[in-house]
Amino acid sequence: MINSHDLKSFVVTARVLHLTKAAKELGLSQPALSHCIKRLEAETGEVLFLRRKEGLVLTKAGEFLFQRGQKICDDLQQVHETLKNGGTETKSSLNVGIHPSVAAYLMPQVLKMNSGLTFHFKFGLSREVTEWVQTGKIDCGIAINPFPHSNLIINELEKDEVTLWCRKKDFNKETLFFDPQIHQTFSLLRQLEKKEISFKEHFEIPNLELIAKFVYEGAGVGILPSRVLKNYFPDKTTLFSTKIKPFTDKICFAYSVENKGVDSILQFKNLLKKSFVK
Repeated sequence: MINSHDLKSFVVTARVLHLTKAAKELGLSQPALSHCIKRLEAETGEVLFLRRKEGLVLTKAGEFLFQRGQKICDDLQQVHETLKNGGTETKSSLNVGIHPSVAAYLMPQVLKMNSGLTFHFKFGLSREVTEWVQTGKIDCGIAINPFPHSNLIINELEKDEVTLWCRKKDFNKETLFFDPQIHQTFSLLRQLEKKEISFKEHFEIPNLELIAKFVYEGAGVGILPSRVLKNYFPDKTTLFSTKIKPFTDKICFAYSVENKGVDSILQFKNLLKKSFVK
């Protein structure tokens, strides 16, 4: 009979196709991992990997076992989570990664729904949130334009647009505010250069809420996601220029493949979808 520990070791190795990386992820020594793979091959009577210079390659038997084994491991993880949290009850506490500006317009609506879930937040940039999910530091995260990864399940929740905003009347046309940590900024700056739209002063401010405040007060023009600006000042601001094409953001919910069957994560995802106002 196939050992569940050996199966999980195989699934992780098949996903990364590298013994050293798989051993590190599993918390095993490389010899111990190799022993698990050999034991599984002996149990199945099949060779599961071919070793090449560029790394491991799955055989046909290995591909079949990977597809089936992944689901079996997911099911076992779900059973473990359910039993750990009291039989039929689901995990009620989630560690969530999110950018503070996204949390400001999204999480108040979620918390008002009184779902019974408890949240522990870890704040950071979207690329950091994605990394935390991958490495198991958090249960799930809300990230903007996350890069795909074999260990991530990414569900798009909604879209947003990043562009240039200003006050409707009486604003400083010579000053531009932007967050240098947001990569969308540089796409828009290149457009400004091509359109020969220039500003006398540029202020780099790593805080979107502060930029929104400056825009509202008429201190200058700001590069901002529309949801951040409209969360605070929905009526007194407008687009600075229709010549600039907005950068479309994808607001996504991300969690690891290992958490695929955890009910509380699916519940949280549904709460997030409901919180967006169409």
